[in-house]
Amino acid sequence: MKHAMSRTPRLLAFLLLGAACAFAVPDPVRSQVPSLDGTDRPIRLDAVELFRVGGMEAPSWAEFGAVGSLGFDGDGNLLVLDTQAASITRISPEGEFAGTIGGPGEGPGELVMPLAMLVAADRIAVLDLGRQGFALFGADGGWIRNVTFDLLRDGLPTEEMVALPSGDIVARMTMRIMLGESGSDAPPQGEPLQRYSLEPGRRAEPVYYTWEPPAPGGPDTRMSAMGISFSLPQLQAFRPEPRFTALPDGRLAVADSVDYRIRLIDPEDGGQVGELRRPIEPVAVDGRIRELERERQRELAMRASNRAIATTSRGPSSGVSLSSSGMNEQLVARVEEMTFYPEIPVIERIAADPLGRLWVARASGTPGEPGPIDLIGADGRYLGTLPADGVRIPDVFGPGGRMAFVDTDDLGLPTIRVLRATSDSVVG
Repeated sequence: MKHAMSRTPRLLAFLLLGAACAFAVPDPVRSQVPSLDGTDRPIRLDAVELFRVGGMEAPSWAEFGAVGSLGFDGDGNLLVLDTQAASITRISPEGEFAGTIGGPGEGPGELVMPLAMLVAADRIAVLDLGRQGFALFGADGGWIRNVTFDLLRDGLPTEEMVALPSGDIVARMTMRIMLGESGSDAPPQGEPLQRYSLEPGRRAEPVYYTWEPPAPGGPDTRMSAMGISFSLPQLQAFRPEPRFTALPDGRLAVADSVDYRIRLIDPEDGGQVGELRRPIEPVAVDGRIRELERERQRELAMRASNRAIATTSRGPSSGVSLSSSGMNEQLVARVEEMTFYPEIPVIERIAADPLGRLWVARASGTPGEPGPIDLIGADGRYLGTLPADGVRIPDVFGPGGRMAFVDTDDLGLPTIRVLRATSDSVVG
């Protein structure tokens, strides 16, 4: 029996603990798009802050433990999934408390182990690991049903998921159990992006197989926490991971290579219907970059361990101490043994806003430092590049130019900021 595991950081933290608004958009270009120019055209985006909630001085309703996901409904309300509280907080467009959805438990409309949330097609879908599927709510917060998946047949989606206009969800898989080493159902080389339906009785199907680089080849790292032992694959810095998003017209945009290449995929048949490229070369990894990345990974490992201990001490398992498990030492040791991919992939993240524009975050070439962000129009035209010290890609886009961001301090306390891009704010 083999387990294919995702490499998402937040899923790793979970395992260690045991624990769109409609816009008119131009007709898309559905044929091959010529290479975009390699010279950046600087632009800026002006935005005003509407409100912020959370942090040390937050009112009781905004004392978020762990923000799993954000989403906007059609009325401009912000929805915040708190995975520690197993509930969703609804915040009005003015930043005021507007109610809660869900809550911890195993009954109808309750959440067991929520990981992430998507708000789309007038529905709220919560990925609940405890239910091996989704808890589905209506726009008013009323529970509709639970949708479960067969681990053997479908796998489970990860937190890396996007919603299609149809209401279906495309995601990477957390885990799929496969019997035997080979067989007619064995997938081709590459990692599948799975399409999950929220309708009862429909199985998940692969939409597209992303390119997957060869495994590092080193030995797995044996770790233990709370009396549970498990293995993690050898850590490899700068390993190319698939980045993907869904466009308002239903196409998927997928970046799964080292260079600047975004494939446009039709989710109905998995065929490529276009491609966006810029002649920007990846940065070769040298000794300086390796040392900077190793130091950054050490700090991340310590923070993740400290937050896990703090979360456990505040949660229902407060009698369990993770510090005695030696988690800090295990995580840091894994960093010391990590390898490095020879190049830093050009594209770090992609996202689509309600206008159908692609936001493409590029690597800076220096670990831990942000890079510039390209904006590409719905028609495939390069619009310009936002500076590295400007507005970042938000955690979620909302109606009327709204953007929401989650900031987390060293203690793991989240603060949520909501900004609004001002009219005609992208200028040269």
